[in-house]
Amino acid sequence: MTITVDHAYFDTETEVFDEIDEAGYHGSKFDAPASGGTPIHWHDVSLQVYILDGVFRFQDPADDAVHECVKGTRFIIPERTLHIEEEHHGYTAIVGMSKTEVPAPFVRPPSELTAD
Repeated sequence: MTITVDHAYFDTETEVFDEIDEAGYHGSKFDAPASGGTPIHWHDVSLQVYILDGVFRFQDPADDAVHECVKGTRFIIPERTLHIEEEHHGYTAIVGMSKTEVPAPFVRPPSELTAD
């Protein structure tokens, strides 16, 4: 699956929550604390992430692109897609998830990614 990044994609939280609802996803707003990053990993859930404030950087190992996501950016990471979270100083976002409950563990190493 392919990660997509759209800059200057949205203006209001209302339009974000409407889009998440239309996709059949479950949305919530959150403040992410500063992080030293997360090595290559995947999630057992698809994510639609809309940056409201701050900067979130991640790398797509499929093409080695590093994406700097700022206010107004939407990125979509399909379920079971490898990515790398870069170090950041915190950000606020709305996240739409394809599953009601957060799968545990949320961060999964590449060694657990099997072709089911």
